[in-house]
Amino acid sequence: MKKSYLLLLLFVSSLVTAQVTNEGTPLSWKVNPTENPEAIKLPSFDLEAVKAEDAIDDGKFEKPWRFGFMHSVDYGFENGQWTTLENGDRIWRLLVNSKDALSLNFVFDDFFLPEGGSVYLYSDDRKDLLGAYTSIQNQDSGILGTWLVKGESVWIEYFEPATVAGQGRLHIAKATHGYRNAETFQAAKGLNDSGDCNLDIDCPIGSDYEALKEHNKRSAGILLTSGGSGFCSGALINNTNNDGTPYFLTANHCFSNPAAWSFRFGWISPNPVCATTSNSESGPTNLTISGGTLRARSTNADFCLVEINSEIPSDWNRVFAGWDRTDNFPDFTVGIHHPSGDVMKVCRDDDAPTKEVNAGAQTWEITGGGGQGWELGVTEPGSSGSPLFDDQGRIIGQLYGGAAACSGTNDNNAFDYYGRFGVSWDTGSSAATRLEDLLDPAGTNPTTIDSNPPFEVLALDGALGVSIPELGCGVTEFSPTITLTNQGLNDITSAMISWDVDGGAATTIIFSGTLAQNETESFVLSPLNFDEGEHTINAEMTEVNGTTDGNAGNNAVSNTFNIGGEDFATAQIELELLTDDYAEETTWVFRTVDGTVLYTGGPYQQGTDANTLFTELFDVDLSECYEFEILDTFGDGICCEYGNGSYQLSTDDGTVIFSGGTFGTSEITEIRIANVLSIETNAFSSTALYPNPANNQITLDLNSSPVNANYKIVNLLGQTISIGEISNRKTTLNIESYNSGLYFIVLNDAISNSSTTIKFIKN
Repeated sequence: MKKSYLLLLLFVSSLVTAQVTNEGTPLSWKVNPTENPEAIKLPSFDLEAVKAEDAIDDGKFEKPWRFGFMHSVDYGFENGQWTTLENGDRIWRLLVNSKDALSLNFVFDDFFLPEGGSVYLYSDDRKDLLGAYTSIQNQDSGILGTWLVKGESVWIEYFEPATVAGQGRLHIAKATHGYRNAETFQAAKGLNDSGDCNLDIDCPIGSDYEALKEHNKRSAGILLTSGGSGFCSGALINNTNNDGTPYFLTANHCFSNPAAWSFRFGWISPNPVCATTSNSESGPTNLTISGGTLRARSTNADFCLVEINSEIPSDWNRVFAGWDRTDNFPDFTVGIHHPSGDVMKVCRDDDAPTKEVNAGAQTWEITGGGGQGWELGVTEPGSSGSPLFDDQGRIIGQLYGGAAACSGTNDNNAFDYYGRFGVSWDTGSSAATRLEDLLDPAGTNPTTIDSNPPFEVLALDGALGVSIPELGCGVTEFSPTITLTNQGLNDITSAMISWDVDGGAATTIIFSGTLAQNETESFVLSPLNFDEGEHTINAEMTEVNGTTDGNAGNNAVSNTFNIGGEDFATAQIELELLTDDYAEETTWVFRTVDGTVLYTGGPYQQGTDANTLFTELFDVDLSECYEFEILDTFGDGICCEYGNGSYQLSTDDGTVIFSGGTFGTSEITEIRIANVLSIETNAFSSTALYPNPANNQITLDLNSSPVNANYKIVNLLGQTISIGEISNRKTTLNIESYNSGLYFIVLNDAISNSSTTIKFIKN
C-alpha cells in the first residue's frame, strides 16, 4: 500500500560573466519620485485546481516540484513609468501585483543592459531586495530568469545613465505567482507528517564524514526551473582539467530551457534543526547566478549536465565536486539536497546501495525493506537531481525518485534511487548524451577524480557542535550536549571551550586526554532551566593543544530553540477520524505525556468500518500535557491511495489543534492545555450553518454577526478547498462537487479580530 513519489528541486538566475552583484540599493529609494505607476495586476487563476494537480504531480518522476503558477505576460517599457532626473539619467519602474502571492519571480525574454545600467527587484515593503543586475548579465539569447522576491507586490526598477539613453532593452514574458514554499507545504500536510525527520546540513552525521560533508556542501545548489515555477537540486562538478568550468549536474527530469534557470548556493540554516519538529531558520545568502547552456542529458540514468553561463566568483568559496565512475559499491552513501525548496539538508545510508532498474533508468537504490533505507534523514519532493556521494566524498549519482519519507521525526525505512554516474559516463551515443567528453576533455580516462579545490585534512582541526534533546510538552529543564570532533590528522590532547546561553555569563569546559582523528568527545551540560520562549546556546573553542586551531571556520557554533508552545484553552478535545479502505489497520491512543493511557480506539472492523467517520471526546485537565498517537499496522497511514482517510483534533470551541492522515506507521501529536479557559467573546457567536449534513449547498446565516467577513473551507487533511468573501447576512455556497465527508468553514473578521470554525458534513 505504500506510495512512491519523485523528489525534485530547482533554482535559477542569469549571468554571462558574473553573478548578481547583490550590492547597493535602487536609486528611487534615494530620489523618491513624486509619482508612482499604477500596479499591473496579474490575472487570477484556479488555485484549487492547481493544488489538485500538485497532489498528483508531487508523486510523479518526470516533473520538478512546482511552487508557483506561471503567467504568460507582455510587459515592457511601454508599461510602468519613466522618471527623468535633472542630469538626464532615467529610472523606469514597474509594479506587479498578484493577490495573495507568497513570492513573485520573472523571466525576461529580451534582456540587454548597456554599461552603467542596472536592474533591481524588490518587495513593496522594501524588505526583500534582489540585484543589481548589470550588463554582465547580458546573454546572447536575451533571456534572464530571476530569483524569488517575497510578497504579492514586487517592483522592477531599471536605471539608465544619460550617456546610454535608449540603449537598454527589457521585456518580461513570464511572471510566476508563488503559492507555496517549504514552510507552507509542510504546514498543509500537518505537523509531524512530512519533513520533521530531515537534518539540516550542519547536523552531525558521523565523525567519519563530518569534514567531507563540510567540504561537499560547498558544491550543492538549488535551481529554479520549469520556466521559473519549479525547484530541483544539483551540484557543481569537476572535470579532468581542474579549470573551474561551471558544470552543474542535476536530473534529466528537471530539464527545461537552461537559459532561464537561476541557481542559488550556500543556502544554509544558521541554527541547525536535526530531526525535530522545530522549524529551520532561513540562512542569508547572496550567492545567486543566472543562465545556463545544456551540454548533455539522457534518460538512461536520468542525468542533465548544464554549463552555467558565468564563471563562479572565487570569493564564493565554492567546490567543484569530484566523482567516481567505477560503478563499484561504496561502503555507505550521503545525499545533500534542498527538499521542497527548503534550506540545505543531508541524509546518510550506512549500507551499500544496490543496482536496480527504476522507471527505465539504471540506478543506485537506497534499499528499503531489510536494508532499512536511510539511517539519517530522507529526501523529499524538491530534492531531485541532488548528488549522491560515496564514502570518499565523490559523486556517484543524482536523485531520480523513490518512496522514502518522514514518519514523524523518523523516516519510513523506504527506498530512494539515484541515476548511476558510471552508467551516464559513456553509454550515450554522442557527446550530447554522455558525460565523458565534457568531464574528461583531455581524454586522460581516469576512473576517479578529486574535487577542485581538493579536500584537505589539516594537521590540527577541532570542530564543535551543540545538540538539544527533543523537547516534550511542558519540558523547561534539560541538558544540552556540546561535542568536540577531531577532524585533523594530529591527536587533540587539550582544548578550551567557552559556552553561554543567550549571550549571558560564559562557562569554560577544559578537555584533557587523547582524541584521535574522527573521534568525538561529548560534554553533557548540567540540567538547565529555561523560561518559555526562544533561547540560544553558543559555544566557542578558544584554544586547542595550547595553540590556535588550523580551521577557525568550525570553532564556534550556536543552536537556537524554543521552550513551550501553543496552549489550547479547552475542557475537552474532540477527535474526528475518517477511516480509509483498510479500517482494520488503524488504532489510536490518547494518553498523558508520562504514558498513562486514558482513551484508546480501534482496530476497526474490516469492510463495515471502512471509509466511516468516527467521533470521540477526551476530557482534559488544565495545565496538563497529553499525547495523541495514531497507528497503522501496514505502515502507510490512512491517506491517500487507498481511501481518503484523515483525522482531526479540535478544542470544544472548534479550534483545530491538528489535522492529518498521511503518515507511515504512526505519528504523535503533543497537546498542552492552558491554565485557564478562554472567556473571549467571538463576533461570530450567533452564526448558523444549514442544512447540516448537506447535499449540494450550504447556507451561512450571520444573524447579528459582522458582514464583510472572509471564509475558507478546508477538509480533514487541512487542505483549503475554497476561499471567498461574505458581504450578505445570508450566503449560499455550492458544495456539489465536494467528496463525501467532514469539512470545516473558517470565518474571519479583521475589524473585530474574531474568527470561528463551523463543521459540516457533505453527504
